[in-house]
Amino acid sequence: MSTRMEDYLKGWRERDIDMIVDACADDYVYDDPCRGHMTAVQLADYLRGYPEAEMEFGDEVLQEKDGEATFWSSWAWRRPGETEWLEEGASVVRADADGVHSEKITYYTRAQAA
Repeated sequence: MSTRMEDYLKGWRERDIDMIVDACADDYVYDDPCRGHMTAVQLADYLRGYPEAEMEFGDEVLQEKDGEATFWSSWAWRRPGETEWLEEGASVVRADADGVHSEKITYYTRAQAA
C-alpha cells in the first residue's frame, strides 16, 4: 500500500490531524454530502472543532493497480468508552505516489420508528 495512504489511514485511526494533512496531495478533496467539499486545510480546521472521538473502521477493502490505491471502508466515530456512535458511514479514498487525492464519504442513518 502507498506509504501516503498508510499515513492517511493511521492519522484517522489515531486522530492525528497533522498526519492526515501531510499525507494529502496538493489537489486533495474531502467530499462530504452534509458539509460539502473541503481542502486538506479546511478538513483540518473542521476536525479540530469536532468532539473528542475515536475512529473505528469496519469492513476494509484495498485495491492497488497501476500505481494507484483505492481504499473502501465502513467507519464510525465514537466517544471514548461509549458504545453509541456520533456518526457512522462509509468512504472511498484514492491515492498514488503523490499522496491522497480524495476521500468521498456517505452517512448511515437509523430508520425512524413508524
